[in-house]
Amino acid sequence: MENPQQSWFSKLWEQTKESLSIKQIVQHDGRYHERTKPVLDVAKRGGYQGARMLFNPLWCYHCFVGVVMFLTFVGVIMVFSSSSITMLSSDKSPWSQGANQAMFCALGLLLCALGAHIQPRVYRGLSGILLIISWFVQLLTLTPIGVEINGNRGWINIGFTTVQPAEFMKLAVCIWMPLAVIIAKSRAADTRNNNSYAVPIIMLGICCALVMLGKDMGTTMIVLIIGVIALLLGGMPGKWFWSMVMLAVVASTALIIQSPNRLARVTAAYTKCGTATGFADTCYQSVHAKYALASGGFLGVGIGNSREKWNYLPEAHNDFIFAIIGEELGFVGTVMIVLLFVILGWCLLCVALQATDRYTAMVLMCIAVWILGQAMVNIMVVIGLLPVMGVPLPFVSAGGSSLVMCLGAAGVAMSMMRQQAQIATATDRLSS
Repeated sequence: MENPQQSWFSKLWEQTKESLSIKQIVQHDGRYHERTKPVLDVAKRGGYQGARMLFNPLWCYHCFVGVVMFLTFVGVIMVFSSSSITMLSSDKSPWSQGANQAMFCALGLLLCALGAHIQPRVYRGLSGILLIISWFVQLLTLTPIGVEINGNRGWINIGFTTVQPAEFMKLAVCIWMPLAVIIAKSRAADTRNNNSYAVPIIMLGICCALVMLGKDMGTTMIVLIIGVIALLLGGMPGKWFWSMVMLAVVASTALIIQSPNRLARVTAAYTKCGTATGFADTCYQSVHAKYALASGGFLGVGIGNSREKWNYLPEAHNDFIFAIIGEELGFVGTVMIVLLFVILGWCLLCVALQATDRYTAMVLMCIAVWILGQAMVNIMVVIGLLPVMGVPLPFVSAGGSSLVMCLGAAGVAMSMMRQQAQIATATDRLSS
């Protein structure tokens, strides 16, 4: 039963899925029946030709896998290039950061392969346990094993390295939130009472609060966006959505005002950085990121030839690696990275729109929002459209937790995509 109060976003989603289908009149038992089929399935006999190739789920699946692998490979190369001088300055091998990235890349690819072969019903069954585990691990950041980096207490020390639990929480939210919203929508339809949406909203609020206890506002924002998209896809009433938006705006404003560091970053992002004090303090990183992008020109100065990585640009191998890509690979390199993320998002969206299972479609959309949203935030920070937030570029920035969890999310997405009939047939043929 349709909920008249469902959000415009949910209605748009359903209308878009319907627009990718056509109605056929078929004869069965001497009677004529109306049957709805995806328009691309009807075109199978003629194959996917021309612009319709962009909607081919099998093409999207292989493109998604290829883009993830290529971005990861580019990330390892660029981390090697951008971190060498920083490592030498710290009396370490110039290859140490790159070697760590390669090690986490191998671990992430293993997790990706494992995740791709787990059935969606297993994710559905374990979603609640995964969310509770993510809460517990996130709380460990507030214990003595918690580590504070650049003002954020969002890491835990496990001996040989540090890990960021919030990255695991993003994946847990992507897996649990769709199921919770589907259950809430079903109960709302049965009781004609939208209070059932309170449960996923409260749980999302707990996730955001736990991350925010570590003062990581950038990651909190990503977790919140993932959850809100799931709620919108699940038909959360519009008035609930706007209430959440107002609450988020008020809370964000209060958190920015009460923190001198956050307030300085926001002020620096939207005011001129011409004063000596502003340049030396909050504007330094943003200004040198723009220097890197500007000096790269059209084709770049070449891999390994960056000037800004000589300790001029802080976090050159991490949150600001996009600036080094722009310097070493030029405008062409940055456009290539942006296009790869666009292709990745399109592939997830296309398969989600053609999915017959609502849970599968919503998980794919949540992962798409996570990866694309985080990439957009990172790039907008580097080019100066947003204040510095400490959000890494997915698959590319240095950082084991981010890389492993992004590859893990890719594995989950591959598992969900394999439920599509054409993809399932092709992958089964390859594995047999």
